[in-house]
Amino acid sequence: MDRDKKWCLGVLALSCILLIGLGLFTVIVDPYFHYHKPLDSLEYQLSKADQRYQNDGILKHFDYNALIIGTSMTENFKASEYSRLFGVNAIKTPFSGGSYKEINDHLARAIHSAPDLEQVVRGLDYKRLLDKKDTMEYDESFYPTYLYNENILDDVSYIFNRSVLIEETFGTISFTKNGYTTPDFDRYSNWMGSHTFGREAVLQEYERPKKSKKQKKLTKRNMKNIEENIHQNVTDLAEKNPAIDFYLFFTPYSIYYWDSLDRSGTLERQLQAERYAVHLMLPYENIHLFSFFDAFDMICDMDRYKDIAHYSEDINSQILLWMRNGEHLLTQENYDAYWERVHDHYTSYDYDALPMTPR
Repeated sequence: MDRDKKWCLGVLALSCILLIGLGLFTVIVDPYFHYHKPLDSLEYQLSKADQRYQNDGILKHFDYNALIIGTSMTENFKASEYSRLFGVNAIKTPFSGGSYKEINDHLARAIHSAPDLEQVVRGLDYKRLLDKKDTMEYDESFYPTYLYNENILDDVSYIFNRSVLIEETFGTISFTKNGYTTPDFDRYSNWMGSHTFGREAVLQEYERPKKSKKQKKLTKRNMKNIEENIHQNVTDLAEKNPAIDFYLFFTPYSIYYWDSLDRSGTLERQLQAERYAVHLMLPYENIHLFSFFDAFDMICDMDRYKDIAHYSEDINSQILLWMRNGEHLLTQENYDAYWERVHDHYTSYDYDALPMTPR
């Protein structure tokens, strides 16, 4: 009996030692950079699929003084272009499908973690202007909150996670041994080579709404949502961090997006929403707000879009160049004239003349 008891205790002790050893292995490799920056001896996978697992660690532990952040509309930016044009050391942390709140929460964590942060390029997804301030794209179960908080007790979900151990910790070792290199912040999350662009690709995914008989107007409830969303998730950080320059831009969707607004009767409301949101942001001197919806040739060039919203990386490059040169910058002085020009263009556009079938 004593012999069996000793054997059981020995097996238990050995299992605990093995478990602790595997946990320490994950801590040392740290594939999500929860505890430290990348080890010089290893190459890390940096997968687009793991953005919400690794971005927080990137923001906490990497060296940078400029940041590109946003949804999938920012994934094709090249941090090297941003660094070269603006004379900064930039990284990129996209959150595909993220709401204003989610992105702002991570931006706040970046500001807390990176005292040298000087500039931020942030995409403001145009379709999300009317979101409520606490809107999140996914429910809480989707997020690895154990990586975001300071509670070391729930780190067991990371350290003793079978999937993390096999796919990420051991995966990092295998990735390194096979001669791969850590993607830079030009390649990280860049989907340019994975999709087909052009009118045929756009129309294969576009389901044209039925034509609405009237256009919806911006309501007081809409205005309240916009005000709370912009204040909590955009201007509050700018006000609290006057030394940081925020280069914000409305994501330039294609003409087929505008067709969908016109057909669904929400075009006028969206333009009014933009007008209200812009007037909430323009008073802040460290917010540099850009809109490219008056680049009409670009908006109508389907060779630069993979669907009605997502554009090719050459548009991302053009956005950086326009920002550097101050082109398409919205100001107190020019915004009303800009809005009238854009409003007239999209409310009078002959959408029925757009091709609706692939070539």
